[in-house]
Amino acid sequence: MQRTPIQFGRRSEPLVVTDHILVIGYGDTGRCAVNSVLTSQPDARLTVLDIDFLAVVEATANGATAVHGDGRDRCVLDLAAVDMADRVIVAVPDDLAAFLIARAVRPYNPDAVVVVVIREPENHALFLSSDVTSVHIRPPDERQT
Repeated sequence: MQRTPIQFGRRSEPLVVTDHILVIGYGDTGRCAVNSVLTSQPDARLTVLDIDFLAVVEATANGATAVHGDGRDRCVLDLAAVDMADRVIVAVPDDLAAFLIARAVRPYNPDAVVVVVIREPENHALFLSSDVTSVHIRPPDERQT
């Protein structure tokens, strides 16, 4: 079965992807995570999930399988084959959304390594008390004052 690089809307069958890394959020932090993975594992199979259509197009242009949708939506997670992912990296700009995404991911794949990048250091303990494997605090953007 040939897989389609971009999934639009709802489909009845998920992507045919196994043993892959799912990156949810393809903004600056998500792109940095993808680049880091590819530096250490050039042959890694990556799937990007983002709510922004242009980010999905960019991820596809950069060679990733990409799914357009919200990472909190279980149907979209199914399309992104979250149940087959070795690792899930959550790199969205909002800590609450990241928390909800991490909670949505875990029932689909209890064995995956779930890494979350957060913005606010005070949320670190909240994420560690959930089923997240690793929490990273994004350094403040030097362009902001």
